[in-house]
Amino acid sequence: MSDSLSLKARQQTEEFILQGILKAGDKITERDLAERLGMSRAPVREAIRELISVGLLEQISARQIVVRQLLLSEVKEIFSIREMLEAKAAATAAERIAESDLQELDELHAEMKRIANSDDLADYFDLNIQFHKLIHTVADSPRLMNLIDQVMRESLLFRSRSLANHENIQKSIEEHEQLIKAFKEHDQQLASILMARHIHGGFKRLELL
Repeated sequence: MSDSLSLKARQQTEEFILQGILKAGDKITERDLAERLGMSRAPVREAIRELISVGLLEQISARQIVVRQLLLSEVKEIFSIREMLEAKAAATAAERIAESDLQELDELHAEMKRIANSDDLADYFDLNIQFHKLIHTVADSPRLMNLIDQVMRESLLFRSRSLANHENIQKSIEEHEQLIKAFKEHDQQLASILMARHIHGGFKRLELL
């Protein structure tokens, strides 16, 4: 079995969850998912196992697998953990960030501003992920990156809901601008504070009801 096919199946299924094509509580079967992805069932079976292990899918019984439904308490815990981890990453990145990194952040930010008023919010979600991952990469702490990646994967279950309207997106853009300024000044303390506020704001913007 090709590892690349399994990875592709996993990534595309994650994208379905992010875009809301697969919603919390939806039943998942190897056959249906394989047909949707246009693949054989072997790589899909492996992808399902991996998605269960990272908490995006949940095995209810021997024959029933569903998109995981998070409790409010779990959502709060995930955001609390992300707040701490990403604040640390932002502080470290502020110390180490290079001009080329700042230019890339500016370019991502400009593109997010450009599409903020469009109806294709999926592009904004992707750019937002790239923006945060670039900060994590600049921090250059593999263990920290692994921890953040773990909780961010669970965030796929509700991430799109935090940016579900233009008002929320505009607020997110404003917070990104403040972060970029802190990075340009190499202000570690300010970058940490702003990132913590940004993640906390993301929780408050969730449409949980």
